Amino acid sequence: MKKFILHKNPDDRQRVQANAIRCIQELPQEHAHVIEIKRHVKTRSQAQNATLWGVVYPPIMGAMGLRGERDREELHEYWCGEYFGWVEYEIMGKRKQRPRRTTTTNEDGRRDVLSVPDFMDFVEFIQQRSAEHGIHVPDPDPMHRQHTEPGE
Repeated sequence: MKKFILHKNPDDRQRVQANAIRCIQELPQEHAHVIEIKRHVKTRSQAQNATLWGVVYPPIMGAMGLRGERDREELHEYWCGEYFGWVEYEIMGKRKQRPRRTTTTNEDGRRDVLSVPDFMDFVEFIQQRSAEHGIHVPDPDPMHRQHTEPGE
């Protein structure tokens, strides 16, 4: 799969456009191809993800008496379900629920990492709901709130 990002810089834009056109022209004609164009939105960074797991979740786990990786994964699943909604399904006659999507996969189970603004909304939701239960979740470092990157 090829991916081209057209930035605002006119010189870069012309070079990327030329490369994209060349790539399309070189596609094998014996196969059908999908060409998708969508607005580029920066996805959450590894540092932001680390903040979720290392800053946001620990005080909630401590307040609830949760420990270990399994509890942390269940907590993440809970927040994803509360924020994105729940889907009911059945296994061997037993009704179960799972989050409609997660921070890294969409409703169809395909990889789809949240954008920076959507990720920060998710964190703020967790902070608000935790505060309603008397649990203080510290605000992430302001640098994690950046919505753009150079060249966008």
